[in-house]
Amino acid sequence: MPGIHPVGSGDWVRWMMHSFPGWGKTSLLATAAEMGKVLIVRSSLDLMPARATKTPGLDEVVCDTWEQMLEVQDFARMSDHDYLFMAWDSVSLAQDALLDDIWAGTVAEKPGRAFKPDGKPLLTPASGLDRGEYGRNMERIQQWVRHMTRCNRFHFIIVGHSYEAPNQIDDEGGVFLQPWIQGKNMISKICGYTNLISFLEVKQNEEHGTWRRLHFSADTRWYAKDQFDAFPKGYMDQPTVPKIMAAIEKARGRPLGTAGGNVVPISSSRGRGRVQSETKTSRRGVRREQ
Repeated sequence: MPGIHPVGSGDWVRWMMHSFPGWGKTSLLATAAEMGKVLIVRSSLDLMPARATKTPGLDEVVCDTWEQMLEVQDFARMSDHDYLFMAWDSVSLAQDALLDDIWAGTVAEKPGRAFKPDGKPLLTPASGLDRGEYGRNMERIQQWVRHMTRCNRFHFIIVGHSYEAPNQIDDEGGVFLQPWIQGKNMISKICGYTNLISFLEVKQNEEHGTWRRLHFSADTRWYAKDQFDAFPKGYMDQPTVPKIMAAIEKARGRPLGTAGGNVVPISSSRGRGRVQSETKTSRRGVRREQ
């Protein structure tokens, strides 16, 4: 029967990374440019750290509307691009900007929604939001992520802020850290589209000073998973994307995908440095850092 093949975890990494604001998520993401071109999709609410803006091979596109998000989706699926990684950094802030866009559409269609019963204008957009707006935003986020994860042409990374949810894993109380995505069951649904979930922790002691540890193993304190079984310790200290990808390939025993949909071992195609692209054509909406 056509389509039958050995069971596998896929040639493309679908990775959700979460941590608190300012703990180094975007800086870690920027290290992916050592392997190939990276496109970051962000809202105007997300600001890039200085170390990321100085990284060659790191591009961005700012999307505050669903029309812009769909343009990126079409570009990712249909264009002959050479991005090895695409990342949504971050879903936690972008969902608010996109909700504003949905509210603007609601008011354009039904201007009365922007006013109180006494005719006075609402002071804030959130004052008029109801389940319809939140539901449409949730549905569109799900659809957009599904389409992006189906693209077998690049590794897709979703970045989110850690949300301190009540700990329901054990009876010790406290909080359970998971990516912040608004809506009932949205966290588990979006994370279900991924094969890797990690929590980035900042650690400190007198012997080593401050360093970062990326957890890939689930704990009673945070949400994580590693479907590649690539991190036997359950974590990686001082992580970089090249180190993470190399560990996954080693565990798989076969190569991951590369830009353009090919599957070529890291050692033979990527070398120690960043892959240089021959494509010089600029694309509308995508800004290249010089």
